[in-house]
Formats: sequence, structure tokens, C-alpha cells
Amino acid sequence: MALTDPAALAARRTFAPEDVFFSTTDRKGVIRHANDTFLRLAALTEEEAVGSPHNLIRHPDMPGGAFRLVWDELEAGRPVCFYIANEAKDGVRYDVLATILPIDGGYLSVRLRPSLAELQDQVFAAYDDVAEREAAVRRAGASRHSAAERGASLLGGALHALGFASMVSFTRSVLPREVDALVAALPPAVAPGPRAGALGSVLQAGQEIGRSMTSFIGLLEGFEETAQRIVLEHDSLTPAMGELMALRIELARIAGIISTAAHEHADDAELPELVSLTREMDASCEDALDGLESLPLDRLQVAIRDLVLRIATVGLLNQMVTRFTSEVIEAGPDGTPRGTELRLLHTALEEEVDRAELGTTRVVDLLRIVPELTELAVRSVDLTLIRADGWSKRLLAAVEEGRFGDDGPELIGLVEAAKEGLTERVIGLGDIVGLASRLRQTPVRFDPVSLREPLQHIAAGIAELP
Repeated sequence: MALTDPAALAARRTFAPEDVFFSTTDRKGVIRHANDTFLRLAALTEEEAVGSPHNLIRHPDMPGGAFRLVWDELEAGRPVCFYIANEAKDGVRYDVLATILPIDGGYLSVRLRPSLAELQDQVFAAYDDVAEREAAVRRAGASRHSAAERGASLLGGALHALGFASMVSFTRSVLPREVDALVAALPPAVAPGPRAGALGSVLQAGQEIGRSMTSFIGLLEGFEETAQRIVLEHDSLTPAMGELMALRIELARIAGIISTAAHEHADDAELPELVSLTREMDASCEDALDGLESLPLDRLQVAIRDLVLRIATVGLLNQMVTRFTSEVIEAGPDGTPRGTELRLLHTALEEEVDRAELGTTRVVDLLRIVPELTELAVRSVDLTLIRADGWSKRLLAAVEEGRFGDDGPELIGLVEAAKEGLTERVIGLGDIVGLASRLRQTPVRFDPVSLREPLQHIAAGIAELP
């Protein structure tokens, strides 16, 4: 039955937003840890889950290509998120957004209830199409591995049609939106009761991080808008730079005509001055081009989106720490010891905070560099424009005096084209100047330092747990 079949959708097992859950596997996908929510939804005991391959809960209608794309990301050392239909041991389907991160010796997968229903439906429709085509390839004699490779290629194309250039793009775009929706849907935090013991401080620290992260998560949409604007402005630079290169060609031709006339009229003292002025204008255009070509807009866009992803992942992992701590507290002293899992989650959270801190530094540096380089480039164009008026008047006057002979008409055309083009090109750079100004004012309020103290409280609270 297709994943998008109405009957299949109606029969799904549902769960609440606060039911964030996780599992860990080794590098071959064998389950090492799983929390109670995972076990409940999968209808498994801990003994059945731990030591079993994670595909124990794979839904038969999921295409192999989806998992191939995920493994490609993980093997490249990158975090990845994707929508997945699972099938519990009792045969009931449940859908999740899974976020998987490489950790020491394996992988950590945190799942939450999907909130972007329209996107999930589109992805599952793509899964259905790819699964059908994988089945056709296998009926023709292809191996499961070959069918999955073909499916990964087809699914990559389907994601591209949905606006995602790659799985990297999908993860960077979808995870922040899903975490934002999760934070908005969660019920208010509950203060730890007397039975919490040492874990009370862990829960409080996680809640403190959660409160801090709420404001950070709220910045993500603005960051994404900035990244989108950078893409548009970067695209607009290409024609502007092409026009500046054309202007340099015109200036080179003008300088050549003047130089020829200067050789023919060695007693004309003004012509060498005009050659020098023309070359100075060309040098200013060259400086402008060099500045625009060196603008690290691509790097800034990637850095912003990477920071957005890291902030979202910090928020997600902190929710997992908080929810799991509550789960352990509820189980009481007679529950299964969970110190190992809590320490693992804390380590993953701390490492992600470290990555977010590095990402913040990178973005702050680029937000400083881009405006500076932009202003230098535009200043070079402005300098050319300032010189252009007097330069053109002197040249045209020299043409009228017949000092360029038969080259006079061509020179008039080149000078007028250069002046007109230069004015248009300065106007064309207005958008990038505006972007530079906005970038200077872009707030990067994510302060990982403020999370260090609660992280230390978490570490202290779980240090002695069995």
C-alpha cells in the first residue's frame, strides 16, 4: 500500500509534540540505545531493540533511495534530517522527522512529530513514485543495492523539483522550521518535583537553555531571509560585473586612440595627460571588479544557513535532554539506569553548541568583511564617475579641434557609450550597496557563552549516574 494511500494515512499511530525520542546506533546501524518513547511507538522491548539492526522498524513501502541519500550525508560527516514512515513490531505505521548526527563510534537519531504537513505529503508522494520505479528496476534483474542507487538519483531529482538542491539544502531548510514548530507546540515546562533528586538540576538547566533558545529560534526566519536576499543580490552582480568589464574594453580602446594621436602629435602636451587619466579610470574600474569578484557572498550565505542549522540542532538536542531527563525522573529509582544515555546526549549537545559558536564567529566576520569590500568597490566606481565628466569634456573638445583625425567619430561614440554605461552601472550597484548596509545592521544575537553554565550544571548532575 502506498505511503500516501488514504487508508494507510488514517491508520497511523500518532503521538504528541512533547514525545521527542531518540536512539543511537553503531556505524553499521545496529541499535545501541533507545529511550522509552522510542520503544513504546515501535512496540518493542529494550531487549528486542538493543543489538538489532535499525531497519527492524523500516516500513516496507519506504524506497531504498531515501536511506541511500541519508547514508551518503552521514558518511560525509554531515547531519541530515528527513521524513520517514516507520512500521512498529505490531504492524502499525508511525511517521517522524528524523534528525541524524554522527557521534563518536556511530550515530544519534532524534525524532519528532512532523509539523510541516504539506511538505511531508509532497515528500511521501515522491517516495511512492521512487519506490515504484525501484521495484520496476528490481523486477528487471537489478540488485537491491543498484535499485537503491537508482532510487537515490530519482529522489534527488524530486527534491530538486520541490526547491531543494540537495539533502544538505533540505536539512538546512527543513530542520529549523520543524524545530521552530516544535518549540511553539510544546506545553509549558514543569518545575522538577521533590522526587527528581540530582536530576532536578539537570532538568532546570535544560529548561534554562530552552528559554534562551526560544529567542534564538525566533531569529532563524530572519536569517533565512537574509540568506535568500544574498542569493538574489549575488545573481544581480553578474550582469553588473559584465558591464564593468565592457567598460574596461571601451576605456582600453579610447586609451589606444589617444596614445596613437599622442605619438603623431608629440608637441601636444594634453594628449599624454588624457591617456594617463583614461588609464586611471580603467584602474578604478579594475579595482571595483576585483572587489566585487572577491565578495564572499556564497560563503556568507552558506555560513548563515549552517549557523541556522546549528542553532536549530542545539534547540532540538536540548529538548531531547530535557524530555529524556523527565522520562528518567518519572521512572523513579527502580527504573533502568540511564546515565550512559544522558551523558551521550549531553556530549552531543555540548559539541553542537561548540559548532554553533564557531559558526557565529564565521558569520560575524563575514558580516563585517562583505560591507567593507562592497564599499571599497563602489568607491572605486564613484571615483571613475567623478573623473568622467571632466575627462569626457576634454576629449570631446579635442575631437572638435580635429586632433584625432579620422578616429574622431569612433572616439565620440566610445566616450558617450562609456559615460552612459558608467552611470547605469553605478545605479545597478545600488542594490548591493543597500545589502551591505543591511548586513551591517544584521543582529547575530546567538551567544553560546550564555549556555555554558547550564551545560556545566547538566554535566555535574549526570556525572555520577549509573
